[in-house]
Amino acid sequence: MQGDIIDVILDHKPGACRVLDPFVGSGTVMTEALVRDLDFTGVDINPLAALVCEAKAAIDAGADVEGAAQIVLSTLRRDVCESIEVEFPGRAKWFDDESAVKFSTLRRAIIQVGDKGARKVMWTVFAETVRLCSNSRTSTYKLHIRALGDRVGADRVLQTFETNLRQSLMRVREYRALIDARGDKRPSVRIICDDARKAALDWPETDHQLLVTSPPYGDNQTTIPYGQFSYLAMRWIPQEDLPGAGTYKLMANTNALDSVSLGGTVRGAEEKEACVRAASPHFDAFVREAERTDRKRAVRKVSSFISDFTDALTHMRASSSGTAHWVLTTGNRTAAGLTVPFDAICKDIVAGLGGKPIAALRRELPSKRMPSRNSQGVMITTETTTVVEFS
Repeated sequence: MQGDIIDVILDHKPGACRVLDPFVGSGTVMTEALVRDLDFTGVDINPLAALVCEAKAAIDAGADVEGAAQIVLSTLRRDVCESIEVEFPGRAKWFDDESAVKFSTLRRAIIQVGDKGARKVMWTVFAETVRLCSNSRTSTYKLHIRALGDRVGADRVLQTFETNLRQSLMRVREYRALIDARGDKRPSVRIICDDARKAALDWPETDHQLLVTSPPYGDNQTTIPYGQFSYLAMRWIPQEDLPGAGTYKLMANTNALDSVSLGGTVRGAEEKEACVRAASPHFDAFVREAERTDRKRAVRKVSSFISDFTDALTHMRASSSGTAHWVLTTGNRTAAGLTVPFDAICKDIVAGLGGKPIAALRRELPSKRMPSRNSQGVMITTETTTVVEFS
């Protein structure tokens, strides 16, 4: 759907245009931009998410992924070393020694790939293998230990990697067939691993800003802990191959990355809340209901997240003084038994920034659920996509 909306906007807005996703994640919007030959900027505080996007950009740019795969596979067959290359707190909990030896073999093989872009593609395959073969459950984003009977044996680690690699190579071929008619000119891609509230975008003055994003529904710690989800893979990947500065700080513990993401701290929550209440009537009504039902303290994380999200959108708008269209896809979560009207709050925020909502689409999402301790099992059944124009 986002690709269709991009097409409609492009039909009505000729000229130089660059797509921006300030919460780029795994790069879904980036792919929609690149297949349309559009320049792209993506921002994410999560180094693993930024790495995945850089790998996709490398694929688009023609990196020799098949050659890299051959190097890795041939190195694996020759490697007889039994050492464990990486140690970190809790390593033995998530990887027994036998599995750690296999992951070390994989790590050494990928390091042998000289082309940095192709090597990053190999690291994404490695990260998926970590997800499937570590002792953390695959049914949740949080780190939860698997039952003994559900654990993947060390003898399956390399096999799982090779299966993932074959699937990745197939997807690379399919993508390159899709863009084959594009010619030699490649879109410009910039991936920034930083906080969306302060990332230096260096936006070209002549480019129309087309911001397309599905922002998080709330802080990582009480919705989807993407930092925990990324932690184990990042511990194995060499820091020099992870995007961003100071990634070691984001790996200090399993909660470090989530703590610095939007809404990651309630420090100064009262002051933050007051500013957003003044800017958003719908957020003000939400807080009033929390106060009336004695749930004000229980929604402090919501207030902190909404404030940080407001700061991020304010920064994005300030990065470009020209015209813009924004496409925001949001869902309304439940916190402390109260529905957070995130879609309406977003409209309030963009209106305060000078934007004019010109269209809204709603679609059913029957399978999206927030953690039960925050939502009491309530499903997020719809997403709203709001199109905003800045003139």
